[in-house]
Amino acid sequence: MTPPSGSNLVDPMQTVFGVALVVVLLFLAFFYSWRQVQALRRLRSTDLPAAETRFVRQQAWRRLVGCMLMLMLAAMLSGALVYLEGKAQSMADARAAQRAQGESPPFTDEEKDFLHLWNGAWIAILIILMILIFLAGLDLWSTHRYGMREHRKIMADRRAMIERQVARLRRERNGHS
Repeated sequence: MTPPSGSNLVDPMQTVFGVALVVVLLFLAFFYSWRQVQALRRLRSTDLPAAETRFVRQQAWRRLVGCMLMLMLAAMLSGALVYLEGKAQSMADARAAQRAQGESPPFTDEEKDFLHLWNGAWIAILIILMILIFLAGLDLWSTHRYGMREHRKIMADRRAMIERQVARLRRERNGHS
């Protein structure tokens, strides 16, 4: 019941895609964390209004948490690719060969333990991915909300300026008539 020779290796395309995904996640995590640290440093030396400073600081911290989640995701994906996928592939190939021969033996305790580990790892990866997506949505919603609040403030200031100009023009017109 041994798997066919060479079948315990993961598909090369899966390996290439996995490595590329890990590299992209690491690059994005380090690049955006560096940018957010720079934004936090700039806040110390700028004289922005309190609301804008608070927004930028909260945004930077949200994004830093997202970068930490991307690092965790990259670590878990690389761990799964290196330590779990080869054995999972060989188990799958062995089971497929057994089914082709009309056999369907139950899983051994060792196989069950490995499957629980494999399932747990992928569930954890998906949970981290879900949290990362929710955090990105929260950041998008927060940015939209801040932008709308600032837009309303600008429109109110513009309206007040126009009303002052209209009042000044009426005074000048009434004074000259």
